[in-house]
Amino acid sequence: MKKPRAFVKAILSVFILGGLIFPYTAFADTPETLAVLSFDINADKNKNLDYLKKGISTMLYSRLTNPGKVVVVPPQKMASLEVGLKKLSGSQLVHETARKTDSRYVIHGTITSLAGSFSIDAKVFDTTEKQYMAFFEQSKNSDDLIQKVDRIAAAINHKVFNRTTVTWEQMEQEKQKKLNELKNQNPENLMQIPTGWQQEEKVGWKVWKYLF
Repeated sequence: MKKPRAFVKAILSVFILGGLIFPYTAFADTPETLAVLSFDINADKNKNLDYLKKGISTMLYSRLTNPGKVVVVPPQKMASLEVGLKKLSGSQLVHETARKTDSRYVIHGTITSLAGSFSIDAKVFDTTEKQYMAFFEQSKNSDDLIQKVDRIAAAINHKVFNRTTVTWEQMEQEKQKKLNELKNQNPENLMQIPTGWQQEEKVGWKVWKYLF
């Protein structure tokens, strides 16, 4: 009689442990959710830059999607959703987007065009932790805009989702190459961090006060 009882106890132990372990595993493996809002355009009214909005949304969707880890709301779904969000802006827009798409992260940004050059400002809002992270790139002309958006996507992947991409590795190699050039010119140059790099090192999560 002892053996059957021991067997039953063993089976019960397996089920109990399974109940404790598997829910945790499922939670740990749940992918992050992300919604990308159309970027605002600051440019001459005579210029139609709507193609940039669509292009950036599509690029961020393809570059930030990471099967099993990061799910990005498809651009088509976001386009139809944003029709009903036109009256909202700022914090309300981010909140409502997160709610309607069931997303933890929301990306919103601005494209500014001035004298043929472009600047791209993007913010990733973490609605769970009440924080945001800002990203910035400049382009001298429209020809290298794709490359600049690719760099922003690589930075978001690395700094927000802890994912290293080929583009990020190239960016790090470029940075190291410039450091080596400075070192070869004059070792004392290493004591002074270039302005752009200094700002990059300070990139991190900031408190999103509008959530309180």
